[in-house]
Amino acid sequence: MKYRKLGKTGLMVSELALGCEYVWHSDEKDVVDLVHAAIDAGINYIDIFVGTPSTRDYFGRALKGIREKVILAGHFGCIDINKQYVRTRDMKLCEDFIQQFYTRLQTDYIDILFLHNCDEENDFNLIFEGEMYRRALELKNEGKAKFIGFSTHNTKIALKAVKSGKIDVLMFPVNPLFNHMPRDTGMEKLFNLEIDGARSEEEKSNYPTKQELYEECITREIGIIAMKPFAAGNVLKNYEGGVLQGLISLTPVQCISYVLDQNQATIALPGFKNVKELNESLAYFTATDEEKDYKKELENSDVYKFKNQCMYCNHCQPCPNKIDIAEVTKLKDMAEKEMTDEIESRYLALEANAGDCLFCGACSKRCPFGIDVSKNMKRALELFA
Repeated sequence: MKYRKLGKTGLMVSELALGCEYVWHSDEKDVVDLVHAAIDAGINYIDIFVGTPSTRDYFGRALKGIREKVILAGHFGCIDINKQYVRTRDMKLCEDFIQQFYTRLQTDYIDILFLHNCDEENDFNLIFEGEMYRRALELKNEGKAKFIGFSTHNTKIALKAVKSGKIDVLMFPVNPLFNHMPRDTGMEKLFNLEIDGARSEEEKSNYPTKQELYEECITREIGIIAMKPFAAGNVLKNYEGGVLQGLISLTPVQCISYVLDQNQATIALPGFKNVKELNESLAYFTATDEEKDYKKELENSDVYKFKNQCMYCNHCQPCPNKIDIAEVTKLKDMAEKEMTDEIESRYLALEANAGDCLFCGACSKRCPFGIDVSKNMKRALELFA
């Protein structure tokens, strides 16, 4: 394992980190096995942005006696309600969740406390001018959080946060799809390229490029945690479904190589659901130069063909009828290409599916990528009728 300095924090972090989004509902053995395999491989950065109470208990037990070996990232502004991810700015809920984090993870401190998932100007102002940032600063001063981070999908908001001087670390998407998008989409509505036409020429010319953001991070010594290095699987070979299949076709090793070749990225943070997936990325450290090479594939791709593709991140949650929106959408995307008995069985086994959708539109408003979730639910109903 190789390590890099995380900007002005001075922390030495492993080039590959452990993202835990996909073990949200896993059993204890799977969680413990994954954590121990990661640490045994030299990974020392673990990000737990949310999770059911039981899952956080599993992480606490997995880290018992070895907590000091890892740099633990937690998130302020996201909670779990009825086994669903919820982004919130309700300080009572935020405070309760973060206190549970300390208790269930059996730790007295969080190494990096992220102000969670801010993509809009008004939300930015609410965070930094309101109680959320003040409370995060209090936790830092009390020694319960060593550093303050900020997570966003929006280039303009990210740059504003970096220039504010109030954050130590930035969590931001870095992958071949995102980095090759036109600058004025900026991840504000990443998969809706028609946003270009909604901006004036002056707005377009003033919208920051990703390179401007990266250079500012270097100048201010803000380390970037590169989230979504696989673009939710969309850049991987043998991706199991979705309209982006074949647009770019890379191995996990090539994706990690791409991320770590970007000067602005300190570490790659994929989400893993099991040890097998972890090992596929760890292979980067023993791979040949030929196995790491991604340039030929990118040179032959056309990344501007796609739009309106779900990233299966579940930032659209919670659903009032407890639909796992990401899973329904993923199965819908797979069925669009080819309906199989396995896909249909997985869909029918869900506790709630598209048939339970109220079409209230709340999820679409929360989607950081501008997806019309109701449209996806209607299409799923057609496919699985």
